[in-house]
Amino acid sequence: MGIDIAADVGGTFTDFVLRDADGAIHLSKSSTTPGRIADGIFNGLTLIAERRGLALNALLASCDSLACGTTVATNAILEGKAAKTGLICTQGFRDTLLIREGGKTDSYNIYLDYPDPYLPRYLTFGVAERINAEGGVEIPLDEPAIHAAIAQMKNWNVEAVAVALIWSIANPVHEQRIGEILEARSPGIPYSLSHRVSPSLREYRRFSATAIDASLKPVVQRNIAEIEARLRAHGFKGVLTFVTSNGGRTATAEILAKPVYLCLSGPSAAPHAATVLARAANLPTKNLTGGNLVTIDMGGTSFDVSITTGWETPMHREGSIGGHMFGVPSVDVRTIGAGGGSIARVDAGGFIHVGPASAGAWPGPACYGRGGALPTVTDANLTLGLIEPKNFADGQIQLAPSAAQEAIRQHVAEPLGMNIEDAASLIALTVEQNMVAAIEEITIRRGVDPREYTLVAGGSAAGLHACAIARELGMRLVLVPGPAGVLSAYGIATGDIRFGFARPLFASSRAFDHAAVNAVLADLEAEGSAYLDRMRVPPAQRSFQLTTEARYAGQVWQLTLKLVHPRIADATALAQLVEAFHTLHEQRYAVRADDPVEFTEWNLLATGRVAATQTGAPARRTTMTAIARRRPVFLKSAGGVLNMVVHDLATLPPSTKLSGPALLENTLTVTLVPQDATATITNDGGVMIDLTQAASGSSPLAAQAQNPASSRNPA
Repeated sequence: MGIDIAADVGGTFTDFVLRDADGAIHLSKSSTTPGRIADGIFNGLTLIAERRGLALNALLASCDSLACGTTVATNAILEGKAAKTGLICTQGFRDTLLIREGGKTDSYNIYLDYPDPYLPRYLTFGVAERINAEGGVEIPLDEPAIHAAIAQMKNWNVEAVAVALIWSIANPVHEQRIGEILEARSPGIPYSLSHRVSPSLREYRRFSATAIDASLKPVVQRNIAEIEARLRAHGFKGVLTFVTSNGGRTATAEILAKPVYLCLSGPSAAPHAATVLARAANLPTKNLTGGNLVTIDMGGTSFDVSITTGWETPMHREGSIGGHMFGVPSVDVRTIGAGGGSIARVDAGGFIHVGPASAGAWPGPACYGRGGALPTVTDANLTLGLIEPKNFADGQIQLAPSAAQEAIRQHVAEPLGMNIEDAASLIALTVEQNMVAAIEEITIRRGVDPREYTLVAGGSAAGLHACAIARELGMRLVLVPGPAGVLSAYGIATGDIRFGFARPLFASSRAFDHAAVNAVLADLEAEGSAYLDRMRVPPAQRSFQLTTEARYAGQVWQLTLKLVHPRIADATALAQLVEAFHTLHEQRYAVRADDPVEFTEWNLLATGRVAATQTGAPARRTTMTAIARRRPVFLKSAGGVLNMVVHDLATLPPSTKLSGPALLENTLTVTLVPQDATATITNDGGVMIDLTQAASGSSPLAAQAQNPASSRNPA
């Protein structure tokens, strides 16, 4: 049995988790190479090999699997670098991508124009055809118009084609015929058919998902081909998988067929990591509901938030990137531009802003010494003394405090008439308020009380801000797990094989066609089984979750309803399904109606579970002597400079208790334990912080952390 590696390519760093044959976990980071995802991955793999005293070929030859979370799809959409794509649609629907669903991002701003459509109108071709809602052919397909559209797209050097026709989900015959014509007239040009990409109601979402999917195919094919070719050239003979928007891993064949599923690849794995690590930490549940987590992942560029209730993380189809909905089932993750590299600026009115613009990996924050001159959150934390300059990002970068201070002085402190330390504190406070707002969006504004949840903090710098965020929201427990610095990569390493399949079929409880519905369910299970066969998942590790999209007759929106049984055998089984919908609708909207229930779509999530022995804790050095050191840290809330105690997390045995204020560091993360808080070291080398009380000070380490010398900052 060999090793397994997971890689998460972020905007600033590429994170790695390596699992040895004996189950030990090793964590590392390398700088991301902008525009060259493969380079960032191979730089990290080379670093891992060197640390293990191996050549890269020897490392990869012993590797059974490599799982990647990649930003290739997200970046292509955000940066406008996807392939030049044409869209063939039903005549009269050329403006679907422009009109979207009728709203604007700011409905009160009458001067706000509609954003540009994902594909330009001149590359959108309406053709005469019409399928009705029952699947009947109202207007035959105008094949000469298809040929003319293809000829025009060739003249304009179109690289991919999206096909999205009205009611193709009821009868895909016209889309299938267009696909045949494209293969005959333009062999080698990738295309996407909407009934395969997103067989669901709502034409804008289906059109948008299909357009995005087609535009990503050339880009994703190039990147995956490069990664795979370089891996094979260096001796890799294992299985290469990629993380999808639903948080699971799947093979390259599925990704190449539906690259839209790469949207939000990487961040989608963080909630699973938080769940695994929170279970292992045995979080206290006094006055809390077990399994309630708010997960944050603070990277160099972005800040991702998700919520888990009762150990379940919700899925949705509302995901969008750059304002364009990709409409496939995704883990519910909210992302804002608030990371370590987020740039601080002062506007003409004297107000400070942090993000969404980021310094990225190159040139990066001013303190990186790579030419960046603008102040960032990392510069602020370094200036405050919260970050050790010589031990940043796994020791790969030696930070320059003077450059950070100069950037803050020039761009924040002087414009606001304050000293550098106060300006750095203001940058940190501002980004924390942005983070609080993002959490409120996914909790309070949805009727969820964050005080009943535990905050799980991931990302190298999240531990510096997590307690301030939690206190603002009234949360009492904060968990900064051992693998926090590579949280999404850990979620990838411990995540399941997973992919979804869907079939549209309308059915009503008033006139339910049991045979047709059960035939669709059987087809879905067969497709899921074939997929798990390809992924080499043993039968004992397989599971299938069937769901349906259901609504009351006359409703516009559906709810996702789980099927308890694999088939709806008779009237009794149907009645149970209808009752389950009534209960779900009442829970969600406090309304229970007597109307018939309509089912519009049937879905299956095929999962290959990772064995429990494949999840482990990071390797630790707990045999070392635990020695506390101190360094000056400026904390505005504490009145100035504190000679703060600093602990090396790797030397602290599990169950060690500490009182704040204190800093707890490892090679990838640093955690600030505030005043009047207790920190307990977890089994994986993480930190669980109770914000409701200070430790008794009975242990020697706790005594070292109490009553640090402090003095007012003379500046």
